[in-house]
Amino acid sequence: MRIVEYDPSRRADVAELMSRVWGERPDERELEWFYEQNPVRPASVLLGEGEDGRVIATVAIAFQRMCIGGEELEVGMPLRVATDPAQRGKGIFATLEAENESRVAALGIRLLLTVPNAASAPVFLRRLDWSELPSLRVWARPHVLRPRPRTSVVDRFTGFAPERYAGDRVLRNTSWLNWRFADSPRPYTLLAGDGYAVVGKRGRVGVAAVVEGPLLGDVAAVARGAAVIAAPAPWERRRYALAGYLPTQRTFTVLGKALVPGQPVPRQPHFELGDLDFF
Repeated sequence: MRIVEYDPSRRADVAELMSRVWGERPDERELEWFYEQNPVRPASVLLGEGEDGRVIATVAIAFQRMCIGGEELEVGMPLRVATDPAQRGKGIFATLEAENESRVAALGIRLLLTVPNAASAPVFLRRLDWSELPSLRVWARPHVLRPRPRTSVVDRFTGFAPERYAGDRVLRNTSWLNWRFADSPRPYTLLAGDGYAVVGKRGRVGVAAVVEGPLLGDVAAVARGAAVIAAPAPWERRRYALAGYLPTQRTFTVLGKALVPGQPVPRQPHFELGDLDFF
């Protein structure tokens, strides 16, 4: 296998690989959005080529600004890993991921976090020296009431400056919010007022993707589906409970890895569902 860096000329090759892996070919515009347009920095994407030059695997590390231990860090998140079904069991993913971790460490990235799938988690833990962190729990509330929203529905966000939050979590500013949600190939409803919120839909349920400020009532007003799901931070759970949300059995595994000596891995980093739903 030969390892090469992704560039825009390889979008079609990556899309074809993903169609073989997942049975559905992504729109190349989605790959452009996700790999190339992140305002933090473009994703670090490596491709594995077979002897015939065909792409047989890919790994990507995307980047988010996070508050970790009171410090603002640029954190890498391995995502969209794919290996051709005919090439599995050969250690290709581990080889590509290790190379990409070295590459982003050279860029100055000190910390990696991810929410793996069932296939990648054992490789991260057993071959790449990642650590398992406390899981994220999904909460839900029945969608039995549609109050009238008090907040404006907007096409794009404006005026949200970088902020520091309580706890270890994603930091969101206007450019990141607009890239992640307004420009996304997936449809969202954007709410802005005393804070912001983004509402999506997955199957038969609405999704409180991100909520910052007292907007839970407005989320319920615009969400569609039999229920609304969310992933409230520990310091927000009482407010969600008062709004009718209850914890479910559904959880997400979270893994972490420090890339430089002395960089602590956060004990319980938090992500909302909108920080994760590109998985």
